Amino acid sequence: MRSPAGHVILPVLFLIISFCASRAAEPFVPGGPCTRGRVTLDAQAVLSDWGTLLRGACWSQDSHGNVFNRQDLDVLKNCGLNTIHLYAEKNDDKPVGFEVEHVDSIVEWCRQDSMYVILTFGNSYLQGGYDKVLEFWRFYAPRYKDMTHVIYEEKNEGCYGTYHCEEAPMQCYRDCYEIIREIAPETHVMMMSHSNLQGGINPLYEDIDRLGPEIDWTNASIAFHGYGTTGGFQEEAARKLGGDGYAMTCTEFFPNGGLEAAYESAAISYCHFIWCDWINGRSIEAHCERIKPLNLSYEPDFGNWPRPHIDPPVVGIASYGPTTGSRLSQSAVSRLFLNPALPRDAQAVYDLRGRLVWRNQPDMGSPIASSEPCLPPAATGTVLVVKKGP
Repeated sequence: MRSPAGHVILPVLFLIISFCASRAAEPFVPGGPCTRGRVTLDAQAVLSDWGTLLRGACWSQDSHGNVFNRQDLDVLKNCGLNTIHLYAEKNDDKPVGFEVEHVDSIVEWCRQDSMYVILTFGNSYLQGGYDKVLEFWRFYAPRYKDMTHVIYEEKNEGCYGTYHCEEAPMQCYRDCYEIIREIAPETHVMMMSHSNLQGGINPLYEDIDRLGPEIDWTNASIAFHGYGTTGGFQEEAARKLGGDGYAMTCTEFFPNGGLEAAYESAAISYCHFIWCDWINGRSIEAHCERIKPLNLSYEPDFGNWPRPHIDPPVVGIASYGPTTGSRLSQSAVSRLFLNPALPRDAQAVYDLRGRLVWRNQPDMGSPIASSEPCLPPAATGTVLVVKKGP
């Protein structure tokens, strides 16, 4: 016999479950075309569509109830950063999708500002949340699968401590990958996100082997955290694994100068574990004041720190097919400038900032036709196109 309270609790639970299911079924509709293309891989790094490293700071929506500040994106860009590492939700008593409105806002604002988002499930360890991690990806993987500026990082520190990782988080990584790949085949996936590299390089290779042959490493990479080992060792690991086709990104560490120098030297992407609001209430302005004295040197995607950004030169049409990196003939470029319809052999168009504007589709029956929701409609006049060099 149910208590009177049960008559209240069960309908409430039903409403929560129904709410989450209905939100998951709704597609995310951006306010305009994507301003950044998919990330690419070189020998050892995840790179932006402009060929630059991802350099970011974190936001922990999973650990507080504050709302992301839209204006903070401008501060991030002036700090030489182009990425937000977003801990979206975690294993707690809230249903999956509870933070979706805030996550949607961050994804949309980053789209508007040409920033990347690395989306992950929070907590260290699985903490009994195996099923919730899978539910998280069933909810979010379809939501942002067409957002070319969004990267999926399976689970923050599912394996906490040194390698080897326990079997439960390893299986969770495999299951997450299967879910994401089925739903979002084009989205880049960052695997593992172990809490450090203290186990050494050989156990890291063994953990990669344990993931299995199903992983397509042409669109997946290894995430790790920069605790407990020297910058020199981490650089060595990144170069070693990169030489074997496994790109690496440090998605969490505290700024100190030495690690940044190692990552810049190894030419791999990285995100600071700071400007998470719950860490002593630090602001993004305070984060900028902490990293600016670190004597970093690179050309940012935006702004003038640590060196001025320089727009790439106009070079014509860039190939985005099997001959990536080659250019079409000057006659094809001339035809482009004279005709709003692209040459039939064109593969891709970039804007003056090196951002992908249009990708060729099998059916070229109409000018600049595309089925991709993030790409803009046909241009009606002269189109300048560029290739952004590394």
